[in-house]
Amino acid sequence: MNLSVGIAAAGLAALALSSCGPRGNKANVELIQDMMESPAIKAQEYDETSPHHSGMRVPPEGTAPVGFEPYRYATDVEGASKNLKNPLAGQMDETTLLVGQKYYETNCAICHGFKGEGGVAAKSSVSEKMALKPPAVISDKVKAWPDGHLYHVITMGQGVMGPYAAHIPQKYRWQVVNYIRFLEKQSK
Repeated sequence: MNLSVGIAAAGLAALALSSCGPRGNKANVELIQDMMESPAIKAQEYDETSPHHSGMRVPPEGTAPVGFEPYRYATDVEGASKNLKNPLAGQMDETTLLVGQKYYETNCAICHGFKGEGGVAAKSSVSEKMALKPPAVISDKVKAWPDGHLYHVITMGQGVMGPYAAHIPQKYRWQVVNYIRFLEKQSK
């Protein structure tokens, strides 16, 4: 009986392998209808099966992307200043600073300057035309802010500066904070 089971197993393996390789261009057997080809509907297309006839679906209430953490201090600067602790505080290694520098120079330097000098000293084509000059991030005022306050300003914006939450991913904002702290130390 063991021999017949072995022969059956070898036969099944040979059958499975026969559809692989150069001769494997044969159509598969479709056991359940529409399992091989499901209807693909683009977001902007008409969908007769949808309640609103829209291909675009609204996610269920309360869902969030994987790894997303909602920002709890959207309107609470003091709460952010007191409660947000920099997990990378004092970490000035090359990797941390390079990531922070990348995002700072991409998003912040156009107004605040490459050295954080802000205002007219920034000498950028954008800051020169601004009626209200951007502040220096290396100023004593910003140096006095806790890291949580600086993180909050990057995330939610302040004054005429808009939020950068959509431009600087959540996991890299603390590295931008550390890079600004690095610029502050360089300015002494």
